[in-house]
Amino acid sequence: MGAGKYRHKITIQQLTTSRGSMGGAIKTWSTFATVHAQKVHQASREFFAAQKVNAETTDLFVIRYLAGVNAKMQVVYDGRTYDVIGANDSDGRRREQQILCKEVL
Repeated sequence: MGAGKYRHKITIQQLTTSRGSMGGAIKTWSTFATVHAQKVHQASREFFAAQKVNAETTDLFVIRYLAGVNAKMQVVYDGRTYDVIGANDSDGRRREQQILCKEVL
């Protein structure tokens, strides 16, 4: 697990809720962690839905293990936002964590 492969800086965000001045709930994305990652492209596809052509990109980010990352979060990398599909510790040793993401278009 050399440091050289973690050359991309990503920000993992979580959804937080606060109260506005009128008492209403305001939902915002706040930073959970900023870490270095390896980015691995998984798939791209175009599909027809709702009478238009849509595009979808799926990427995998590999980071050093970080407790608390889950599918309710999002990743921001290079000005692009990704929804987290899932995060797992592939070998169960808490050394690396794989975060599978789908780009939000």
